[in-house]
Amino acid sequence: MTVDRPDPADDPDEPGHRPPPDGPRPPDDAAWLPLDPASLDAVHRVSRARIEQAYAAHRDSARDSAADDADRGPWAEALPSLRAAWEEHENRYPERERAAPVTHMDGSWSSGEIRRLTPAQNAEATKACADIQDEGERVMLPALLQIEAADPNRRLAGLEHMLKGEDRLKEKIADALRARPELTVTQALSIVPDPVRFTYKYEPDRYADGVLADVQRLKSIGLEEVKLKNLWPDEQYKGINSQWRRPETGLRIEVQFHTSASLEAKELTHKAYERIRSPDTSPTERDELGAFQRRVNALLDTPPGTTEIPDFPEK
Repeated sequence: MTVDRPDPADDPDEPGHRPPPDGPRPPDDAAWLPLDPASLDAVHRVSRARIEQAYAAHRDSARDSAADDADRGPWAEALPSLRAAWEEHENRYPERERAAPVTHMDGSWSSGEIRRLTPAQNAEATKACADIQDEGERVMLPALLQIEAADPNRRLAGLEHMLKGEDRLKEKIADALRARPELTVTQALSIVPDPVRFTYKYEPDRYADGVLADVQRLKSIGLEEVKLKNLWPDEQYKGINSQWRRPETGLRIEVQFHTSASLEAKELTHKAYERIRSPDTSPTERDELGAFQRRVNALLDTPPGTTEIPDFPEK
């Protein structure tokens, strides 16, 4: 079974991946944020320090997790053996080399044999990707930092993966255009669920109330809820994933809601998820990958009250 879960975070070595921003610039369309000018200025003044702290926290998470393990029971105890099991799987099933995206002399773009954009499509896609990255940094990041500041009991995680890389976006555009040639590049890009993505991480005992409160906060800053899926009952992925749209521009934003353990489980299994979706994966390996995902997620405790959070299906 293929689980409806987000695309894995971009590889920092992938072409088109951008390093963490130095800090958001004041948005031209700041009036969209429901903040008085003094509050908006304060958000911008602290945002650079907050981003740097978040990146430092992410870099240090491997060290910090050792101190947290005592509070996470069976999951923490099993994590080293699960990582070893995945390493052993990769040794038995070496990953195929991924096609490198190329911009050709005539201005066209390709990634592998079937993902292609004409010169005109590539030019439009390049501008659209730059606009998305700019809007993500200048508008969405300050807004999500403002929401984070409303509750000190959870924080944003993985901000270095906030923006999907340009070539990954172009691959998504090419896939959509191949399936529906009548679409424009802009229309194809509007289908991509996570060009800008955020993750909130909660303590288990505060998870359900925190998610419900943050869903309301996302609505209060003017975002339209597109979709929310509670995947805690699933055997292969645990967490709550949501998609939102900024009405002014149509930008889609993905927001994931995790505990520390469920976020670690997602990161541990994201390559397995990629391989399950790949047509090149053999049935034998696909069965092993599914078993690995189930083994990992069986160790996660569902936070109290989480099963009461309803899905919001996309219309």
